[in-house]
Amino acid sequence: MKTHVLARRVTLLLCLAPWLAFSLQLPFQRPQKQQNPFHSPHPSQPQQTLTPYTTPWVNELQAVYNAFGEHRNDSKCPTDIEKWTCQPYDLTEADLVRPTDVWHLRAHDIKAVVSIGDSISAGFAMISGRPPFATVFEFRGKVFSGGGDKGEYTLANFLKTYGTRLQGSPSGVTLPLAHGKGLNTAVSGAIAQTLPSQIDRLKWQFGLAGPYRKYKKEWKLATVFVGANNLCAACTDGDNLPAVASPEDYAVALKTALIDLRDSIGPTFVNLVGIFDVSLVYELSRGYPYCEMMFDKMPVPICSCATSKEDNRKKVGDLAEQYNDVMRKVAKEVNDESDSASYGVVFQPGLTEFKDGSFHPNRCANQVMAISLWNNMFSSADGKDKPMKPDDLEIFCPGPTDYLK
Repeated sequence: MKTHVLARRVTLLLCLAPWLAFSLQLPFQRPQKQQNPFHSPHPSQPQQTLTPYTTPWVNELQAVYNAFGEHRNDSKCPTDIEKWTCQPYDLTEADLVRPTDVWHLRAHDIKAVVSIGDSISAGFAMISGRPPFATVFEFRGKVFSGGGDKGEYTLANFLKTYGTRLQGSPSGVTLPLAHGKGLNTAVSGAIAQTLPSQIDRLKWQFGLAGPYRKYKKEWKLATVFVGANNLCAACTDGDNLPAVASPEDYAVALKTALIDLRDSIGPTFVNLVGIFDVSLVYELSRGYPYCEMMFDKMPVPICSCATSKEDNRKKVGDLAEQYNDVMRKVAKEVNDESDSASYGVVFQPGLTEFKDGSFHPNRCANQVMAISLWNNMFSSADGKDKPMKPDDLEIFCPGPTDYLK
């Protein structure tokens, strides 16, 4: 299948599972105190911008979904996903010795998985069904980084091939704006500046009275994926760049969070996942009436940078590249400044390479994301920057001497 055809087909999934309207919301938008956010304004009142995650907002989307319901189908992927055929490897007594260095971890050394970030990591609206129910769930059990639903392609399920007692991978769903399930503490609408609250929850979970207290000293895999909402804030104030979207503020917030994580949950290998250009979805929406209506005509707020204004799209595209440069720099700084061999941060760029629009975080795309990140975790520095496309992803099966890196 040619790449451009694949890109268009997956773009159609983008339309049919419109996570963007949910995952790229500005978390700092709040209704005025005198308004009840769970009731629609009186019909005589002038129309106002809908506040994400409120009943009026969900009702507006529901009307759109119902109108196009017969066109939705989330059960099929537009590309074949390679079957997971990796098998447990044989372990010697030396392999069973617990590593003391974060740079010599193997798949079987990981005992728990942690996920922090925004609605992409929470699995918001991953499966689009008849609203308002299936659509607004957070499908945490299917999330690429840590989902635990049986048979799903996730890092957690991949790791379970090599260790049967893996902790923290949630199954099932949560309601919107839930503060987590298992060790997935991602919150829909989060920005880098709000990560401390997610880490506070992890502190409690690994604390003396927490449900995972026995695993604080065990090796963990943590995946940090945040920044889409910061990017979308870039176009909320005309030509001015709000502080929340500036690469400098993003860098400070991200570094603070990573240091806090280091000091809170014990031995951890951190995947710092590079971000994609959120504005590309606008161009890929052209030619699909449903998508064009969502972007051009509906009063439901979507990412203001992913609009018909070319200047806005270029602005957020440039920022996305700056954010990824920031992540590389912050990862190096945290590692250089850490005096512990039990904590390491690695910038994983695999997801930034889908610049042809050939992925989208519905269930199918989460499978592709899981494979991409898994391969990244076992790739050399040169291999990490190799472009990855859904139609040529081969799952890497590690052996007992393949280290996370």
